[in-house]
Amino acid sequence: MTGPELRALDLVGELTSAGAERRHALTCGDAATAGLLAAWIDALLDEWNRRVRAG
Repeated sequence: MTGPELRALDLVGELTSAGAERRHALTCGDAATAGLLAAWIDALLDEWNRRVRAG
């Protein structure tokens, strides 16, 4: 793994879990929760990009 990949590695599990939870919420018709999870995913991706750029 490269330096940038290692800096963002701890976010992989969070992104994977949030994506699965969002899909489940959408399947259950819970648009409000799915929207909150989408915002959380966006925040995680912003953090990922920040770490990679900082590296």
